[in-house]
Amino acid sequence: MRLRLVFALIVIAAAIAAIASPVEVGEFLGRPAATSSEMINLRASWGGALLGVGLAIGWAQRQTRAQRVVSWLMWLMVGIGLARAVGFVLDGSPDRLQWVWLGAEIVIAVVCAWWLRRRSALPSS
Repeated sequence: MRLRLVFALIVIAAAIAAIASPVEVGEFLGRPAATSSEMINLRASWGGALLGVGLAIGWAQRQTRAQRVVSWLMWLMVGIGLARAVGFVLDGSPDRLQWVWLGAEIVIAVVCAWWLRRRSALPSS
């Protein structure tokens, strides 16, 4: 368990570095980072996804396969949404599509959390 948490923290630290430096991530990947939307996308798609993976690893519990899949999806959406929100603050000028993506990420994360909570409240058979 301790090794899993250490690994999760390493992944989260790498994610924070990626979220904090979208220009470098863009250069490394050969993707543009000229507009605020491109910067927000780099933060969310790469740093945010990595953050979600780190959170999922750190939060992992004994679950059924379906619960594990939904949990990973929830944490990915949380990480991507948080990174996108950071981009909104730091890069400014999010376009309409950025707002749509953020809304979708929030809705998916909430639905996943609701489903997981509902499943954990059901009696075991």
